[in-house]
Amino acid sequence: MDTRTKGAWIINHTRKIQDVRSSHEFENIELAGKCGVFLSNLAASDDQSDINSDKVGAIAKVSDIKKTEIETIKQKLKESKLIDVSKNGAVTVLGYTTASVLKHTSSIFEGTEPSNLEKAAIDLSDNVSDLPKEKGVVAEYLSDTYSLSNQEMDELFTQSEEIGFVDFESLDNQHKLYFNGNLFKKDAIKKTSTILSSLKPDESKKVTELDALLSKQGCIEIEKCKSILGESLLAKLQSIGMYDFNEVSNSNETKIFITKPSAFSKYGSPFEEDALDLAKTFVSALYYGMKHSSRGRGKIKMLSALMSKLVNGLEVGPATAIGEDYQLLELKRVIKLRKDPNSNMFYMRLLKKDIGALALQVLETGDATEQIVTPQSMYTGAVTSYSGPEQKRQFNRRKQAPQSKKSVAELLRTFRS
Repeated sequence: MDTRTKGAWIINHTRKIQDVRSSHEFENIELAGKCGVFLSNLAASDDQSDINSDKVGAIAKVSDIKKTEIETIKQKLKESKLIDVSKNGAVTVLGYTTASVLKHTSSIFEGTEPSNLEKAAIDLSDNVSDLPKEKGVVAEYLSDTYSLSNQEMDELFTQSEEIGFVDFESLDNQHKLYFNGNLFKKDAIKKTSTILSSLKPDESKKVTELDALLSKQGCIEIEKCKSILGESLLAKLQSIGMYDFNEVSNSNETKIFITKPSAFSKYGSPFEEDALDLAKTFVSALYYGMKHSSRGRGKIKMLSALMSKLVNGLEVGPATAIGEDYQLLELKRVIKLRKDPNSNMFYMRLLKKDIGALALQVLETGDATEQIVTPQSMYTGAVTSYSGPEQKRQFNRRKQAPQSKKSVAELLRTFRS
């Protein structure tokens, strides 16, 4: 497993660890993963960023980092020579792409002197990401590789199942088959063919129809998918990771859009390229605006031209809608806004150009046609929340009560000050 893949798994596992009540055995994974997420939200792709202490605090909140954790995480990043921290709490960070963030996340994890149980938890997920495997086969490999006792192996599988590092199906009372949501991020055509051959003829026809539509448009509303497959078949295929479910929401409504797991594969492994779900957020927010928001203050006639301009480092605007419609992307520092000094309108600049390039791939050249990206009007409706495919795929997990959230408006004021 290379360092980028390991970094992606660390961030993947960290998200799941945060959803359970206790996971003391995997504290080094969580620490490294939070360092990676925080670093990503601090950094632009190319430029050095100088961020004042108020904005650093806001970025920590967006990164789901508690007040009691922030100093430890900043210190760890400083020790790794990834950021500089001034006495007043301001942070200076160089430009980092998603790929470099993943590599640094892996290095931080190794520097924490992780236990063999933690290393095995990462390897377990990677081992079953290409094809489902029986427990006995995986257990023998992990036990030999990491010198784990029978008791430690039992603990590994129990915790991995409960936290959600892996999924499983019981073949009978004695055998379990382990897999995860990455099955269709590699060799998707071959695996889809295998699934089709296992379905009834009418189900196979429906899946073929939906697959063709996704290849053409890149992103589809869940209601359309349900009308083609039906709820039962769609849920069945979601559970094995055949489709990615992307949820975006604002104060008025929540919408779910479907993409193919392999849609972000132009530049390499889709699991690694968008491990932080930022490109998926970008695509989902734009698609929401094209389909569900009212006509108004920021009409975009050619989305692909706009995205190309942003990816090339140019500023777009000014428009009133820019200051209101991309709040989640602004909070994640995918974009940066600048207020026009003579009006209430804003300019937009892309900070994470690699994320913009991935989003453009799906909206234009990868899976979408020009018909879908040149709508009559464009208004993104202030998308303020996003839940990624793996979050949507997990149904039966113990979760903590959600913490009360700071007002999005308050965070945005901090970012724009």
